[in-house]
Amino acid sequence: MNLAELSIKRPIFITCLVILMIVLGYTSYKKMPVDQFPDVTFPVVFIEIIYPGASPIDIERQVTKVIEDQLSSLPGLEDLSSNNFDSAAFVVVKFRLGTDIKEAEQQVRNRVSNVRNKLPMDVQEPVIRRFDPADQPIISLAVSSEMDAGDLYDVVDETIKPYFERVQDVGLVRIIGGRKKEIQVLVDKNKLQDRQISMLQVAKKIEDSSKDIPLGKIENQSDETLLRTVGEFSNLDQLKNVSVNFVGSDRPVLLSEIATITRGLETATRFSSIDGKTSLFLEVYKQSGSNTVAVADRVKERLSTVNDLLKEKKINADIMMVRDGSIPIRLNVLDVKESITFGILLCIIVVFFFLGSVKSTFITGLALPNSLLGGFILMYAMGYSINIMTLLALSLAVGLLIDDAIVVRENIFRHLEMGKSPRQAALDGTKEVTLAVVATTLVVIAVFGPISFVPGIVGQFFKQFGMTVVFTMIISLFDALTVAPMLSAYMAKNTDHIKGQGPIGRMLTSFDRFQTRLEDFYEAALKWTVGHRKTVLVSAFAFFVATLFLGAFVPKTFLPPNDIGEFGVTVELPTGTSLAGTLEFSKKVEDIIRGTKGVNLVSMTVGSNSAEANKSSFFVGLVPAKDRDQTTTEVKAVVREALASFSDQAVIAVSEIDISGGGQKPLNLYLVGDDLNVLSEFTLKLQERVKKIPGLVDVDTNFRAGKPEFHVVFDRLRSEVLGVSTSQAGMELRYRTEGYTPAIFRENGIEYDIRVRFPDNSKDLRKEFATTFVPNQNMNMVPLSRVAVSEEKQGFSQINRQNKARYIALTANLGPDGNLGSASSEIERVLKTEMKPPVGVTYKFEGQAKDFQDLLVNMLVALGLGVLFIYLVLSSLYESFITPFAILLALPLAISGAFLGLFIFNKSIDIFSIIGFILLMGVVAKNSILLVDYANQMLKSGLSMNESLIRAGRTRLRPILMTSLALIAGTLPIAIGITELGTQRQSMGVAIIGGVLSSTFLTLLVVPAAYGYIDQFRLWLHKLIVKVQGDSAIDQAEETAPQAEAIHS
Repeated sequence: MNLAELSIKRPIFITCLVILMIVLGYTSYKKMPVDQFPDVTFPVVFIEIIYPGASPIDIERQVTKVIEDQLSSLPGLEDLSSNNFDSAAFVVVKFRLGTDIKEAEQQVRNRVSNVRNKLPMDVQEPVIRRFDPADQPIISLAVSSEMDAGDLYDVVDETIKPYFERVQDVGLVRIIGGRKKEIQVLVDKNKLQDRQISMLQVAKKIEDSSKDIPLGKIENQSDETLLRTVGEFSNLDQLKNVSVNFVGSDRPVLLSEIATITRGLETATRFSSIDGKTSLFLEVYKQSGSNTVAVADRVKERLSTVNDLLKEKKINADIMMVRDGSIPIRLNVLDVKESITFGILLCIIVVFFFLGSVKSTFITGLALPNSLLGGFILMYAMGYSINIMTLLALSLAVGLLIDDAIVVRENIFRHLEMGKSPRQAALDGTKEVTLAVVATTLVVIAVFGPISFVPGIVGQFFKQFGMTVVFTMIISLFDALTVAPMLSAYMAKNTDHIKGQGPIGRMLTSFDRFQTRLEDFYEAALKWTVGHRKTVLVSAFAFFVATLFLGAFVPKTFLPPNDIGEFGVTVELPTGTSLAGTLEFSKKVEDIIRGTKGVNLVSMTVGSNSAEANKSSFFVGLVPAKDRDQTTTEVKAVVREALASFSDQAVIAVSEIDISGGGQKPLNLYLVGDDLNVLSEFTLKLQERVKKIPGLVDVDTNFRAGKPEFHVVFDRLRSEVLGVSTSQAGMELRYRTEGYTPAIFRENGIEYDIRVRFPDNSKDLRKEFATTFVPNQNMNMVPLSRVAVSEEKQGFSQINRQNKARYIALTANLGPDGNLGSASSEIERVLKTEMKPPVGVTYKFEGQAKDFQDLLVNMLVALGLGVLFIYLVLSSLYESFITPFAILLALPLAISGAFLGLFIFNKSIDIFSIIGFILLMGVVAKNSILLVDYANQMLKSGLSMNESLIRAGRTRLRPILMTSLALIAGTLPIAIGITELGTQRQSMGVAIIGGVLSSTFLTLLVVPAAYGYIDQFRLWLHKLIVKVQGDSAIDQAEETAPQAEAIHS
């Protein structure tokens, strides 16, 4: 008993099963988390190292090289890179996919801990953490007020921030910008030197005087008492009375005698504003694995509560939303929901026109909600989320899920038209196409299955995509072989056509006549085709070659531009520009951006730390798409052109907002070598050449002329004679210049740093060198000029390393007509012919350029595997190694149509259109299977080859057209791009529709034309095998005949 027979005999069982599937599917859908991307584990560990005041070259030599040497032998290590800046370094440790990231992180911690004592004493404890793609703020808020900067920071830190930290599933709330209050100990240089006291002594005395020391415990029979000294300062008078040294033998020198103790603000390293108003930013991060949309909603609910609280406490501060990271997710979900909804409606309309029956349409259309909801059950069981990749899979699946039901129902419908009873028509119709339906479903699974196993990070993202399609196709196959025949047996009749009844009936009657004429025309075309096979095949081959030629002119990129309504602008002034100078310039940039049509808000951050005061960044939010007449890309072009007048003063880039919330340029070329002078000279020349490549804008490098450096060079012999330790002297100079925080002061539950430093007018070592003293080992003060000389040099502002080699990155954005593939190819051509790199310099593409190359290679592998799996599936189903070639012949024709569609509509070959290519492999094979499977049945019934092909073509024309038009209808909303975010996926819809149109038309002619030759080859090969086997049997008989004769004798 097959599935169709079982479903017809036990309709209540099947009905209950479907109801259960619908209920569980809806429940699973509601429980699935919603996020932007699949939950992918990146085997990457970050190390952040702060070494205040150190130059990039010092950090490279004393810190990162030491750490790299220790980490380079880690098991599973794939890539080790570092970026060295003034006062800071970032090391990125990348492991091979499949590495246990928890264990890898622990190994990194252990290795760094092993070399901690080899790092300079003033290096802060390295911060080590795993990379998480969800580790980005989901909400950014701005707090504006007219109050004092220090008071505002306290309000945000003590009142506002805790309210958001207590929101369910919020993992972290971080303050960006502002200035904290601190207790400043401003040491008088002259008084310090008069009393022969060093800054090291002052800092040490404050640190020692502020410690709480545990003394142990006293235990009695009934209780125990903990003992400790109380050292923390409870008021500033205690700090003023700290004894830092003694004059003579008994008189102490109090801190108040040599320093002024005051409340102040930490040195400004950042400035932030929103729409021109000075602000602090709050970045809200969610906990890993939580629902982004749900957390964002809870944060926004809390926002109104906090604003009410501020009014209640009469705190003059306003909080406003800067960026809601859940909006792109909501828009993506909305776009796909609308695409699915319109796709379902269009699919049902197609079915209704072909079948002309409400009941038949209902039976067929029921496959869509059943398959989608059933797929959610499997997705939920696998731990998948509602994200861009799974939604993309579902939107594509709409055109596929109804195919099996169409084939089954159409064939049952045909048997009903023969006059059979509904029950018999359901049994016979389903049985006749079961093999074809199973084959077509397995073909689609064979195409999408390999995508789930594509290597690399891209493959990790595609895993959920491929498996989602597979899950829904499995459910659609079950529906087609159970629900469709069951409902056909009990609901459908051969008299439920709506023809001639009102306007709709007349329309259906006209369409029915059109189908008949189309079948007659196709039958005539088939008769001509089977008589002119060579002409058809040569014409199809010429079309294929011509469209491949067109493919060379189709733009190529990794991700097409997205009309998301936001972008970033970065500004970099010459190295050494002060924070105030950068702020003044950035306000001019801000005014231009704010004055651009379509811009809703502009947030600005000037400086990121003390080492990058010459940089600023802007987040630009646009008004909703319906309220502007320009796309995000067009607005970016306007802003870029408006800011071009500043190009001689600063490096300005207008970039997309990437998944980490910052700007990342699509084109990244790494030039690798050990000699930075050679590297920089060649990179700057290459930069000028790359600027001439059409489609590239914001061409830049990360190499900058370094800041002027003032070096203190110790005379080692003199230092030894005078007992001066170079490291101790260096720390003394550092405390005088940079300051030091030896302790904290608590007041009203708030902690303030106690910072010991010289006043601003005394800490410039370049001016004070001749009058500066440093301590020797006996803490006696020695003139610095007696043990050292000064010299001024030019250093590097940034040093980048990858796998222990230095590199400089050349980067660029894409203009409105930019083409990442063509630009990368042109740069490679330039490097191989026009500007060959110097000896010792190599190059490689990174970022999106590398991702695109990897994508092409991996997807070609997936396509190859898909074709192989299709062949194996078909060979096993038809018990033939030759017949599948007739079906596979149509695959290139789909690619031709896809190229032609992309060329006509000026869409790119990108990550989405490549998905469309993969989908076409399964779709085209499905149509060929329907044709070849029925032709085989006719051949077995005794018809000739030509008669079988003509009968199969006429009989299978309607289901082929129905499945093709249903797929086109389901994909049409994607090709149109219903919402602003949907425009990014248009290339996929165009590729699919172009491929389906061309392959459907050509399959109906090329497959019958080729099938005769392929079958002749199969028969020839069969006769050859039989002949070889026959000759072998005769030879064997001749060899054994004498032996048989002898035995007989």
